[in-house]
Amino acid sequence: MKIPFIYSILTLLAIFTSCNQLSKEEQEFDILMQKVIDVHDEVMPKMGEMSGIIKELETKIDTTAQGQSYAKAQQDVKDAYDFMMSWMSEFSDTFPHQEEDQKVDAEKMSLQIKLLQKEEVKVNKLKDQINASIENAKQILKKS
Repeated sequence: MKIPFIYSILTLLAIFTSCNQLSKEEQEFDILMQKVIDVHDEVMPKMGEMSGIIKELETKIDTTAQGQSYAKAQQDVKDAYDFMMSWMSEFSDTFPHQEEDQKVDAEKMSLQIKLLQKEEVKVNKLKDQINASIENAKQILKKS
């Protein structure tokens, strides 16, 4: 999943940066794309940590109040993990691999920028959710 995603993104960046004279829209697209990719690259390494936290919390879940706080923390981490997986899939669908010789007209570029602006909001929400769920889970695990 990670390899095709990165390949698609790199190809898109190559497409939009292959010309020496980029339009203002293409430059804006490239900047936005880089921002989105930077956030993705920041949180992607945390996926392994999240899996470990999910497993660690699993062993502590029971019917007590403390056990239920572990269950809640685990669900929050699972939700953040699932959000990341679905976001990557949707992002790859929205910005699929394109051949380098395909030109994007101004109208389509404008639409792509609007979509990318929405993705920037989503990926920042994703980052916040991942970081908060990990931090919360670590806090709860420290208390035990």
